[in-house]
Amino acid sequence: MTALAVVAGLYFGREVLIPFTLALLITFLLAPPVSWLERMKLGRVASVFLVLAVTYAVAGALIWTGAEQLSSILEKLPEYQANIHRKIERIRNPVASSKLSRAISSLRSVTTELNPTEETSADELRHPKSRRKASEPVPVKMVEPEEGIGSLGVPSTLSVTHFATAIFAIGVLTLFMLLRRKDLRDRVFRLFGRSRIRIVTATMNDAGQRVSRYLLAHFLTNSVFGALLGTGLFFLGVPYPLFWGALAAVLRFIPYIGTLAAGVCPFILALAAQEGWKRPLLTLALWAGVELVISSILEPWLYAARAGISSLAILLSAAFWTALWGPIGLIVATPLTVCLVVLGRHIPQLEFLYILFGDEPALAPEARYYQRLLASDEDEARDVLLESLKTKSLIELYDSVLIPALSLVENDRHDGALDEEQEKFIYETTREIIEDLPEEVTAEQEQEPQHSPLSILCLPARDEADELVGLMLSQVLHQAGYEAKAIPAGFMKDMLAGVVREKPNIVFVSVVPPYAVSHARSICRRVHQRLPDIKAVVGLWRLKTEDMELQERLGPGCSENVVGSLSQAILQLQLIMNPASSRPLNEESRPAEIANR
Repeated sequence: MTALAVVAGLYFGREVLIPFTLALLITFLLAPPVSWLERMKLGRVASVFLVLAVTYAVAGALIWTGAEQLSSILEKLPEYQANIHRKIERIRNPVASSKLSRAISSLRSVTTELNPTEETSADELRHPKSRRKASEPVPVKMVEPEEGIGSLGVPSTLSVTHFATAIFAIGVLTLFMLLRRKDLRDRVFRLFGRSRIRIVTATMNDAGQRVSRYLLAHFLTNSVFGALLGTGLFFLGVPYPLFWGALAAVLRFIPYIGTLAAGVCPFILALAAQEGWKRPLLTLALWAGVELVISSILEPWLYAARAGISSLAILLSAAFWTALWGPIGLIVATPLTVCLVVLGRHIPQLEFLYILFGDEPALAPEARYYQRLLASDEDEARDVLLESLKTKSLIELYDSVLIPALSLVENDRHDGALDEEQEKFIYETTREIIEDLPEEVTAEQEQEPQHSPLSILCLPARDEADELVGLMLSQVLHQAGYEAKAIPAGFMKDMLAGVVREKPNIVFVSVVPPYAVSHARSICRRVHQRLPDIKAVVGLWRLKTEDMELQERLGPGCSENVVGSLSQAILQLQLIMNPASSRPLNEESRPAEIANR
């Protein structure tokens, strides 16, 4: 009901809201130069009037020049009529100027002279309308001309008055907002209350910076687009290149449609004014080339600090605001959507707007990986990891993506949300990917291994998720120069027998919390009972500060050496190899302290 009421208010109140919105956007665009002049000690009133005077002068000059050139184009349209007719005729009859066509015409004329009756009947068969009798009356229909220009029965004088009134209202509102922007800001703070000053301040600053940055970058890219297009049209000989360049810069403020119109209009004029098809096609190629350069090179550079909305949000917002406010809605769609995304970013009740329209990934890589496995899409799940591997090392990929994904799997498995077939597919696919990932590591990511005499054995605390993290640990340890081996999950007596048989220097017990902590404590104690000289390290993967009670549940003898990530495991081994470089770890040690050291 609230959404319907808001949409209805936007639609029925558009006569007031459209000028206010345009004035607000112009204020965002002009506020930086006004603030700069104020810092130059010019004064607020003088700064505002100077900026507005320059803006209106430039806009008026462009409109006057455009109107003059447009009137010249309209005056010369009759001169282009013959050229247009010739091109239309060539399109209808592509071989009209060919030698074969002339030979056929000559043969047809000879045949007509020899047998006019048959030719006439054949001509009548080809053109049935020619059989209309000369005396048959031609139907005539009276059509009343419309009174308005492009309007539905609205007088032209009323349209001009309405347009002039809207322009005047926008100018007055812009002047008022620039002069009283600090007072308006304070009134907004008072409206939302003192308790929300922090949120309102962050929202207004974020919205102001994003909208101003977007409008300024858009203005610069459109100006460069118009300048390049106008220069190219001048060298191609298309009439009125200055007009088309300026018009293209203005039209490009309209998403999608404006860019297309900026290329189609000069193409049509070149088609009408130039002989042949060469220059019209070159005009079209020029527009496509300039648009490609602007969209692929200039825009990514200027939009390095993006507006913060996705391309899908731009499309949806353009359709929504156009349906409400017409062409003006198409122009203001993107800035308004930026404001909505900023509100969703800072106000919890509107967070759905930030999720729907924001440019941040909808799902974190670990969630995307798990979701693709739930959908039985092994290829895309692998692509998620390979994409992350472009910017992360192998150990960072394991710590930030794969281990969190396995934690999600464990939570759903213990909640009974996974059936046996899904569980088997997820674990088998993840195992295959883990075995293949070291081959995808580039030479730049590989580190020079430091060979160590230590032998390390990775034990899973309970189930297959613990075993998979142990496999990751053995890989990164092997790359770091350690002799590491991972044994599969099984019965505790079998794993302990493997420890006695291997006799490693260090045993890593792999635990994906919170469900296997008791098993890790039992394994750790039994290892100490059978082989007291072996040092045991427990990996409580993804251990956080608020989860320290899990470490305490391990008890004495097991909680001294606890790590929360694979990178911390490497650091812990370095401390074990060089105990003199740091104080011994005690019961109060934390994984964060290990990482810092």
